[in-house]
Amino acid sequence: MLVDINLLPIKEKTSLTSTILIIVAVIMLLGATTWLGLDYYVSTGKLQEKERLLQQEKLIVQTEQKREQANRVIDSAPLVEKIEYIQGKEIAAADLLQHLVALLPERGYFMKYEYQDKKTVNIEVRFDTLADTSHYLHELTNSPYLTEAAIEKMETTNFEEINEGKDMTAFENILPRYHSLYKIEFQKDKILELKGDKNEGE
Repeated sequence: MLVDINLLPIKEKTSLTSTILIIVAVIMLLGATTWLGLDYYVSTGKLQEKERLLQQEKLIVQTEQKREQANRVIDSAPLVEKIEYIQGKEIAAADLLQHLVALLPERGYFMKYEYQDKKTVNIEVRFDTLADTSHYLHELTNSPYLTEAAIEKMETTNFEEINEGKDMTAFENILPRYHSLYKIEFQKDKILELKGDKNEGE
């Protein structure tokens, strides 16, 4: 009787189910790894964006704090120093105005007074007669404190009523009124001289 003896190891048969499970596990592992990588990338980007916004906010806060500190320094300065600073930067407006008023005829009245720029002022003046209009221009052009003066525009109030033949006898002593717009140019140094002359007169 013959005995069949096989000393080789017996190979276990792998089933199809085991293979599928392994493939699915590998796919899930790869998917999880990919998802974690994408999530990390997105989270890092968001974190960097938040850090950038935070830095911008810190910069804005620092700028505002510096501005507030500067304002506190200005506000804490004595009132006298502020006045002296402004006087040093601006022209002697009150002295110029007083000079222009002093040149007016007896029945001349200022209607408007405004600065056009740092060396030009526009004034609108009302007069009773046309002669007063030209007389005031003469005084302005001959003032040693002004560099130039000219009439920009002149109008006559109630002139239309007179032309239309309306009864204006009740106002004949004061009509017509002449409104003249003067453009006056000056130099700051000249106005400062005017202030000095006024102090000497006192």
